[in-house]
Amino acid sequence: MMTSLHREKRVKWVRRFISKGDFFWNKVIFSDEKKFNLDGPDGNACYWHDLRKDERFFSKRQNGGATVMVWGAISPYGVSPLVFLNGNQNSGKYCETLDKALLPFSAEMYGEMENWVYQQDGASIHRSRFTRSWLNEKGVRTMDWPAKSPDLNIIENIWGIMARRVYLRQRQFDTIEQLKEVIEDVWATISGELLQKLYRSIPRRMLAVLDGQGRATKY
Repeated sequence: MMTSLHREKRVKWVRRFISKGDFFWNKVIFSDEKKFNLDGPDGNACYWHDLRKDERFFSKRQNGGATVMVWGAISPYGVSPLVFLNGNQNSGKYCETLDKALLPFSAEMYGEMENWVYQQDGASIHRSRFTRSWLNEKGVRTMDWPAKSPDLNIIENIWGIMARRVYLRQRQFDTIEQLKEVIEDVWATISGELLQKLYRSIPRRMLAVLDGQGRATKY
């Protein structure tokens, strides 16, 4: 639930960053984790869509099923390797994921550490002392991120598009291996054109937050 304090902090964050231009945002690597179920997405899947077209929603069976958790990141120039996460995650496992996937990806996209900034949400394993120490040791610069702000995190829109494509025509899966294969195939279809469109949407998102006095936006 978004409180008045959350809204206040979102507005302050936007006022801090709204003057940043494409040069700044194109250096930001956005990241997040996402859960996929064998039997469909959780509830109604949200995704970034052309407002001139009808939205699509996906239902989920009530009896549950096995799940797959993945970590991914994006830049305007491409997507990171997709990492399938095993078991309950902690700070150590999270940093292993970053070492295995984020650091090689950032080096390929940007070269030197000072050429990019890492975005992550406020999950406890992301902001733990262990993780902060690891990021500092590796020289990874992170940006402040307001709580309750998935509408500002453009990778959330990628996850929504992924769900639409993975579960096309309400598809369900019999095995984890089958689901993983489709997730990887769909991740590989994320185009540079789509990524650049999402990056260009960031100023509009921030204006929408200001217009709504910090409330959640249509994004």
